[in-house]
Amino acid sequence: MVACVVALLLLGGAAGFDISQCIAPLGMESGQIADADLTATSSFNDGNVGPQNGRLNQEIRGGAWCPASQITTESTEWLEIDLRAVRVVTAVGTQGRFGNGQGAEYAEAYVLEYWRPKLGKWVRYRTADGTEILTGNTNTYLEKKTRLEPVVWASRVRVIPYSSHRRTVCMRVELYGCHWSAGIVSYSMPKGDTRSNGVELTDVSYDGAWGAELRGGLGQLLDGVFGGDDIREAAKSSPWVGWRNDSRPQPPVLLFEFDRVREFSALHLYCNNRFMRDVQVFSEAIVTFSIGGRHFQDEPIRYQHPEDHIFESSRNVTINLHHRIGRWVRVELRFAARWILVSEVVFDSDVAQGNYTPEILKPTGSKDKAKPTPSKEVPISTAHQEDPLYMAIVVGVLTALVILLAVAVFLIVHRHRHRKCFSSPLAKTTVAKRQEDSYSRCGTSTLPPVHKLNMESALEVKSDEYQEPYQALKCTPYFSYSTVQLEMKDFVKDSNTALSDSSNYDYAVPELSSAPLLSKRPRFGDGLDRSDLMGHLDPMADLDRLGATSSIRSKHSSRSPSQQEVITELKRRLETTSVIEFPRHRLRMISKLAEGAFGTVYVAEADGVPEYDGTVTPEKRLVAVKFLCHDATAKEREEFERDVRILAALSSPYLARVLGACRSYPLAVVLEYLELGELCGLLRASPPLSPALALHVLEQVAAAMRYLESLNFVHRDLAARNCLVGKGYQIKISDFGTDNEAYSNDYYKVEGRIGLPIRWAAWESVLHGKYTTKSDVWAFAVTAYEVHTTCRRAPYQHLTDAEVLENLSHMEADDGLFESIERPGTCPRDLYDLMRECWRRDPLERPSFSEIHMFLQRKSLHYATT
Repeated sequence: MVACVVALLLLGGAAGFDISQCIAPLGMESGQIADADLTATSSFNDGNVGPQNGRLNQEIRGGAWCPASQITTESTEWLEIDLRAVRVVTAVGTQGRFGNGQGAEYAEAYVLEYWRPKLGKWVRYRTADGTEILTGNTNTYLEKKTRLEPVVWASRVRVIPYSSHRRTVCMRVELYGCHWSAGIVSYSMPKGDTRSNGVELTDVSYDGAWGAELRGGLGQLLDGVFGGDDIREAAKSSPWVGWRNDSRPQPPVLLFEFDRVREFSALHLYCNNRFMRDVQVFSEAIVTFSIGGRHFQDEPIRYQHPEDHIFESSRNVTINLHHRIGRWVRVELRFAARWILVSEVVFDSDVAQGNYTPEILKPTGSKDKAKPTPSKEVPISTAHQEDPLYMAIVVGVLTALVILLAVAVFLIVHRHRHRKCFSSPLAKTTVAKRQEDSYSRCGTSTLPPVHKLNMESALEVKSDEYQEPYQALKCTPYFSYSTVQLEMKDFVKDSNTALSDSSNYDYAVPELSSAPLLSKRPRFGDGLDRSDLMGHLDPMADLDRLGATSSIRSKHSSRSPSQQEVITELKRRLETTSVIEFPRHRLRMISKLAEGAFGTVYVAEADGVPEYDGTVTPEKRLVAVKFLCHDATAKEREEFERDVRILAALSSPYLARVLGACRSYPLAVVLEYLELGELCGLLRASPPLSPALALHVLEQVAAAMRYLESLNFVHRDLAARNCLVGKGYQIKISDFGTDNEAYSNDYYKVEGRIGLPIRWAAWESVLHGKYTTKSDVWAFAVTAYEVHTTCRRAPYQHLTDAEVLENLSHMEADDGLFESIERPGTCPRDLYDLMRECWRRDPLERPSFSEIHMFLQRKSLHYATT
């Protein structure tokens, strides 16, 4: 595992396959795999124990799939799962038929077969040591989860029960893995060689046709397992594929076929460099491309790698592919020593836009023969002083340079006079900012290729349900994570945006439930009585529904007297609020605070800042200026205006409010910023807080989140880094820490995607991409941990990121192995009990922010009276 993590770091953002995150259930238990996609050879009773009932942890009808005949070693019964697209399957979970405790049918062993379109045949799965029979269950109720090493790429999977003695078998099944997004359908290459010490350097997991050449399959060059420095590190099989220069007349050639025509930006080859053992990185790589696969394009990309006779460590070699187009990629590797060893191959690519036709072989006609042969010597053109054309060119170039210099000086002086003390965001030319590209999204055109992929995956979440769940939403501040943008569309004036198109916000909409948010169980400590708590706040599904009949209002007003008032006031503010123009000359940039997909945030000093009552303060104050990315389209600018108005309508002293907007280029919104900066940075630089002061901080955070909860806003990144602190430990919620480089280690980044705060996020958010106010409740408890450890210990400090993911998977499996964050020494027992409730598996069983705030208020009152 450590070698894999180190290898991912060495890849430097390559969009490679990370096996440590490919652990999500593929849909048997959840029902995402439809009944129509489940078939079987036979069933004892199709309606009662048919294949549609063979879902893990489900008690549907008969409770499992049961084949009609008894199972032996020669059994041909199978349950087939159609995944509809190629998936990477990394584990299989099986159960027997519980049958309310009366059943005794389970499979003691089973065999797997898989199929995908490129293979065109069923392949029997074998482990790394060649074993076909996988261990099954020992009882009817516990899941037996078997990791597949090596992994398989499959669009259909068959589970075949197996028994050494005749017995009746029933099965429930789940597949684990992830979507195969790399686009590679097969690769071909020479079969690897064997070293003198007996280490096989062949692709043992390759599932295509074997011979002197391996053709038409996939294998360990793509499995996400990176080799270490030692060639003999694995007892079962080597993670390296290697070729010897004296065993073949030609250098090894790797041919990759993709699912469609793609645009390639980079190629990453993870290579060994044990030069003391005659192993070195290739001396040269020649990369060519083809649309049709028969003829490859002229002008290959040649990359020469410098020899390294100092460090014997394995390393990633990155080759820039300069956005070349193709569906087939041919990689020829030239030897620098006796051996070339490759462990992983990763392409950075995206689907090419447009239509492309296969190449044709150019005829060798008279025109080609008449072409002059290029000379190896570069011709040197000389210019004589008496050449009038040369002198004219020189004079013209010098004149142009003088004019450009004069214009530059004039512009600098002019800008200095009108925008004195203003910082870099406004120094960009407005001509470039007005250019629009109908294919570009926010911030993509100026980003390097890897970041371009990040934004596209962030904005096209619906196309792939297995992408990383935490995505930056467009270019707007953090409150835009709410359904209110859709539900209040009729109250926002002066917007030409097609608000009825909710596709851009579907990912942020929490799931609405008819169940009350307050559970009917005893509440947490400090003697808090149920009757003292506020009534449940139903999620806001429709503003008109909230203003329905008086009988409905009276029914809920006794339990939730403040929500109707909050909604009514917000509607009124939306109808009357106009975001003022904040003059740029009243802003003086001080420092860059954060930079991300939306643009850039600066801390600035401003004068004439409006207060809550509308009065303007004369003294200078700190503000945060959040710039919209300069190449945003016209639609994005309209959405920016709309979103800023919605944010300005929010009214809570615990939220960083909108102070105004700068509507000339670059577009920006001016937000509150407090003197002491982020809570996390302040805590690290301060002695531990007293219990009363820590409670005061958390009470304000809960008050902010209670307000957002009443409107069904979901923050999605609640943490100490996103809390601002002012004088007297005044707290306001923001999101400026999300893209702050100082907190980059708080986000789990892989495959070039936007980071995920896995140590703060709820298990359903990490593993299923589900964000609700209840996932914010989970994050609040982690924030409480930060406050009581003064942010000097990371949550789950003793676990690596991969182990944190595994820990959350235990919560999902509900197997009793989930490990909660430990109680800090300064944290009161009753507050930690509350935190443990916030980490309950079922989101509906977690307390609401109304309950949390009431608990903290009562506890603060206790401190005040003692």
